[in-house]
Amino acid sequence: MSNSLNINALNQYASRFAALVLNQSYRSQDIVTGSELLKITPVRQVNLGILNRLFEEWKGNAEAFRSVYFDFENDEVREALQVFMNKASRHIAVKRADLETLLIASVRDAVILLFTPEIYFEEKISAAAKEGFNHAVSEQLIKYTHIHRNIAEVLDQRLSHTGRDSVSGVQAVNWVKDIISAPEALDAKDDYLAQFAEILPVNTEELLPQVTAAHPVASNPSESKSFFDSAFTELEPALSVSSSVSRAEPVKTILSDIVSKTHVAEKESLNSRFKVNMPKVMEENTYGNVPVKVESIAGSIPLGQRFMFVNQLFNKNSEHFDKAIYELDTVKSYEEAQDLIWHRYASKYAWDVNGEAVTSLLALVKRKFSN
Repeated sequence: MSNSLNINALNQYASRFAALVLNQSYRSQDIVTGSELLKITPVRQVNLGILNRLFEEWKGNAEAFRSVYFDFENDEVREALQVFMNKASRHIAVKRADLETLLIASVRDAVILLFTPEIYFEEKISAAAKEGFNHAVSEQLIKYTHIHRNIAEVLDQRLSHTGRDSVSGVQAVNWVKDIISAPEALDAKDDYLAQFAEILPVNTEELLPQVTAAHPVASNPSESKSFFDSAFTELEPALSVSSSVSRAEPVKTILSDIVSKTHVAEKESLNSRFKVNMPKVMEENTYGNVPVKVESIAGSIPLGQRFMFVNQLFNKNSEHFDKAIYELDTVKSYEEAQDLIWHRYASKYAWDVNGEAVTSLLALVKRKFSN
């Protein structure tokens, strides 16, 4: 399995996939509701990605209500706020322009998860680096992971077996590498590719330039609860590569029902395996000692290096990263690019100007404008 994807091909595919879905969804309406989001695409992982982002926004809105001038720990206030937020969540109404951003990001994530699960999980774990890898992070991964869900489940088992509340992100990433080293940990890709193909087939030769595709793809709940508590009770059975098994104590959260419906079949425990693989250092492409000129900065960034840029330079915000790279690709000269880097990005994101990430980004930009 390749450990990198063609970023240009990935972005183009995500945009085209999203456009087709949005054209259909907004053909006769101006907004999409929460229940419609549950089945907006045939790819459950994409739908979960949208819900995950909406859920984070919903939690952020609840926090925005807090003020130092009021006692938000008062039982009556807490209960009233919860009732309000739950009712608001049951009236989701997303306009096309707002959904487009969520959908493109979710398609990208789903494709990355399908082909490069190690990078997907490393990004998710690193995003929670301040808290470490704890049970809350682990449960969230399980709820929002459909493709290769066994990885998330075995991670949770590993954490439970330590008897600790949390471990470092580095430890959790090492577990991911260990788990993925076992072939039985990963789902077969063909069924998922068929789901994507219902909207737009994935061109694996473009997406994975060093890998030849092995097989061509054939083309009212009570208002006392939030939408995120009860959404999936409304979801009809969908195409799934997983078999259903029951859980002893379902968690009353956004995906409590989907957990029981799409739980993958139990597989042989992988917890007996353990090894640590050090990540490979990305090298700049050169011909001899001369850097190779690139036509597109975005197209020359390997997925591993993209991960470094997003996390170290753009506060783990991939949308901000994509916008910045797009701006750098559209300027006419190296001087204009430098002006953007030093007067906008470096100051806005408080960059360590001598750090490896900044040095690598400057090298890529310089290669675009080299003669």
